[in-house]
Amino acid sequence: MQTHYDVIIVGGRPAGATLAARLGAQGLRVLLLERANFPSAPAASSPIIYSPAMKLLDEIGAPEAEYARGTPRIRRVVAQSKAFAATVPLPPAHGRDYGYAIDRARFDAALWEHARRSPTVEARQGYNVTDLLWKGERVVGIVGHAAKGVEERLTADLVVGADGRFSLVARAVGAAEYDVHNEHSTSLYYAYWRGVQPYDAHGPAAVAYEGGYGYGFLVMDSADGTTAITFEGQAERLNPAPGQVTEFYLDLLRSNPLICKRIEGAEMVTKVHGMRGIGNLYRQPGGAGWALAGDAYHQHDPLDGQGIFNALFSAKALAWAIRDWRRGDKDWDAALAWYDETFRIKTYGMYHRTLAQVRDNLYSPAQLPGWALNGVRWVMEDPAMHDLLGKALTRQLPPEVVTLMTPPVVVGALVRGPLRDIWKRLETLGN
Repeated sequence: MQTHYDVIIVGGRPAGATLAARLGAQGLRVLLLERANFPSAPAASSPIIYSPAMKLLDEIGAPEAEYARGTPRIRRVVAQSKAFAATVPLPPAHGRDYGYAIDRARFDAALWEHARRSPTVEARQGYNVTDLLWKGERVVGIVGHAAKGVEERLTADLVVGADGRFSLVARAVGAAEYDVHNEHSTSLYYAYWRGVQPYDAHGPAAVAYEGGYGYGFLVMDSADGTTAITFEGQAERLNPAPGQVTEFYLDLLRSNPLICKRIEGAEMVTKVHGMRGIGNLYRQPGGAGWALAGDAYHQHDPLDGQGIFNALFSAKALAWAIRDWRRGDKDWDAALAWYDETFRIKTYGMYHRTLAQVRDNLYSPAQLPGWALNGVRWVMEDPAMHDLLGKALTRQLPPEVVTLMTPPVVVGALVRGPLRDIWKRLETLGN
């Protein structure tokens, strides 16, 4: 049995599986290890993916028909409040004008299967990595075992931690943390339902509903006729007592009349999953004999739905860095610096934009005056704002550009909004 590899990847979810596929395409001997057995949903994810994430999957040949099997195409995101409903169409990008509220169990299993088809990738699930092997100050492998198996010591030129937020690899190497922002910490809880009433007659949607102060809901049409219902909010407010998570979740759903109406007669078909105190940070990208990818490397509040993209892009950038290192084009330190810089260029602006959205949407004052509510409605119903938001979601505009463009768009919306109201009243009188 082979005991030495070019790369050992700890963690077989989206970052680890797609990294393995990319390295397999380079001809590297890769060992991909995952503690769970697929299909298996991660503990805290009720995700949506947009066209940029699917483009990254196209690059490795992952079939959309497999990872999105039985899942409806979502072509609009709706913001629903007591005062207004704003529909943002997803603009075309990379040949798609839609996204998916994916079933993570199906999605992760499809990416795992795609990776293991590579002739140079060995994939083992149900495998528990317990420690790292060291030679001096360099990581040279892992210690682990299959379920009820004998402990093994497996070596590699490089060990990659793609093992999530609570990464064993990151802890074992003492990876430094940077740009940590926990001042507006959030928690989320979700479950999948069957028999939920559609939002309207215009097809699948991802609908963000106004909640109480400090939290909101997201309801998304998902795979096989199911609907994902999630709420996210201030960590201190969303803090159910031990053993009371399900009742806490259901009580919050019942507090929203619109959601109550949609779930009347519906059945919750999964248990409630969640995560408390979601972190926001970057970690040191790597060191002697090791590197990090996915959530082990970068953690980002899920409010903007960019988590899967970030994981997939980290795998792409790290695969490039490993290629340059293996070819001798860069030494390992230079390859790591390039990886970190490339990933930050792609994600840093969105990271800070999301932090600002969390602050403004979940930590803003509880009640706005009436005149301000009208202003918010005019802005959210404005087509120019819809275009801007759609292009931001699909990463067609850098977040910094969006921020700079927002003030003139807002001013225009505040001018156009009252005119739209007048026109609607005239139409009503005419009818």
